[in-house]
Amino acid sequence: MDDTRQRNGQDASPQQYAEELARLLVQQGFTHWFYCPGSRDAPLGYALNHLAASHRLDLHVRIDERDAAFMALGAARAGHPAVLVMTSGTAVGNALPAVMEAAHAGVPLLILSADRPAALRGTGANQTTWQPGIFGEFVRFAADIQPGITSAVLSEVVSEVAAACRGEAPPPHPATNEKQFPATGPAHLNASFIEPLAPPEAIEAFAATSASVRANAREEPFDPDQSPRGTLLIAGDLSDATYADLREVVKNAGIPVLAEPQTAWRCHPHAVRGYAKAAGTTLSAVVEHNLERVIVAGRPTLTRPITRLISRRDIPVETVGAPGTTVNLADNIARHWTDAATLACELEKVAKPSSVATPRHPTAETPENWLEMWRAAGENAVAALTRDWGFHRAAQTIWDSTMTASEPLDLYLGASLTIRVFDTVARNFARNLIPAPEQADAQSVNRQDGAFGGHRVFTNRGLAGIDGTIAAAWGAALARRQPMRLVLGDISFFHDLGALCHGQIETMPNLQVIVINNGGGRIFGSLEHGAAPADTFTRMFLTPQVGDICELARAAGWQSVQIGSPAELVAALRQPVRGLSLMEVILPST
Repeated sequence: MDDTRQRNGQDASPQQYAEELARLLVQQGFTHWFYCPGSRDAPLGYALNHLAASHRLDLHVRIDERDAAFMALGAARAGHPAVLVMTSGTAVGNALPAVMEAAHAGVPLLILSADRPAALRGTGANQTTWQPGIFGEFVRFAADIQPGITSAVLSEVVSEVAAACRGEAPPPHPATNEKQFPATGPAHLNASFIEPLAPPEAIEAFAATSASVRANAREEPFDPDQSPRGTLLIAGDLSDATYADLREVVKNAGIPVLAEPQTAWRCHPHAVRGYAKAAGTTLSAVVEHNLERVIVAGRPTLTRPITRLISRRDIPVETVGAPGTTVNLADNIARHWTDAATLACELEKVAKPSSVATPRHPTAETPENWLEMWRAAGENAVAALTRDWGFHRAAQTIWDSTMTASEPLDLYLGASLTIRVFDTVARNFARNLIPAPEQADAQSVNRQDGAFGGHRVFTNRGLAGIDGTIAAAWGAALARRQPMRLVLGDISFFHDLGALCHGQIETMPNLQVIVINNGGGRIFGSLEHGAAPADTFTRMFLTPQVGDICELARAAGWQSVQIGSPAELVAALRQPVRGLSLMEVILPST
């Protein structure tokens, strides 16, 4: 059965919704729970942590959804119906092998996946795909439950899913009988959650902390009345095909470019670093009042300030790119341009006057123009973040070393906090510019003589999962046939630990893995979850892992070294990338 239960009653908060869902499943006998941390499934994490503290269920936290799925399978096979909880995106797909095994073995395994609301599917929203139906005929029951579901309907759905797992309901799929599946087996509940995704007390504490940080910041906010007005170009993944047509026009019009680091737009002369930090702090009032037009190329999905910006309805927000490569998060797109050349012609006529317009009430401190204001604000933000030894300073050092390397050297950036930190600090190095496949033939893109600077930046932004990062970088290095440097966090490293292993007679790439070890999933500390009680945050979100990263790498045949200071990092990065090597950068756990 594939069922969608939509909004049909009074709303409960996401936290109340999660708590009620968990309680109902426990009442149906699901007492063994395996939880994989994430943001979208955070309401379930809080609920499960509370129920575990009162001894209502057994809770196990794992960072790898595939492993957790088989652990849940094992628990269910041992006679304890089990639930696997994970966030949205590729995390759900990692459960498929265990679901297949459970289907053929008749094991009562329940997959409870968190999701964004159905309205965001197909919009380009971050970590959002079509999760309902993903397990096909392997599940005995599947339901897609949306925010606002009533208690009565939710109770009905839970009863149905429990009966299906126990084999008390007829097989829902016509093909089930043909495949001779046992009556008992797996089921899938896809539960959508809207924000806020943390309890009220955590949200209030986080807001208070954020306000205090802003109040103590050295930089004064820009005054809209004393600041210029203008247009922005925002570029995300899948944007490179629009690069050539718009490059010169954007340059001549003085338009700031807010581009993610894996895009060719990041090499534009007007690319601004630190833009998301600036937009959320010192330029927040300017963005609110002085922004006149937004052009979005590709799918920018990294930061909340940019998501809010491209979701506005009070100014024209336009997209450019081929079908399936753009965003429309709030059904607010004023115009979509499929032809970048046409947009360039239109922009050439109208953009320059607004982009360099003078402020309404200029002063001696007024930025020269719209572009210079963004540059100044962004550089100030980066300077503050890189002043002390930490992730941002390490990332800037790695980026600079890679982009100025004398030999061809590619860079692969891990998801989660890693890509966001590099997005903040990455400098504009024109040598990084390499055409996307749409703009150059395969021979020129794969030349080994340093053409186009010899550097490319890769990252997985389709669904932005942390899974398979080492394996993906390995594959890219094999295909490119030149050295590859991968940067990822410690949780991403442990998630893909198996990719370190290789056959004795296989071809080895020149691959250097740099693990930024800051003691767990620190990205959650930058969200409201960081204000949760320390024990809750550590177990349900931070999840520091057991295991010596360098020793694990050595056991798999890699050379490895620990780095504990800026000087050590600079010295290590001077060495050429040869064979398989790993560098563990130890950062303060704050």
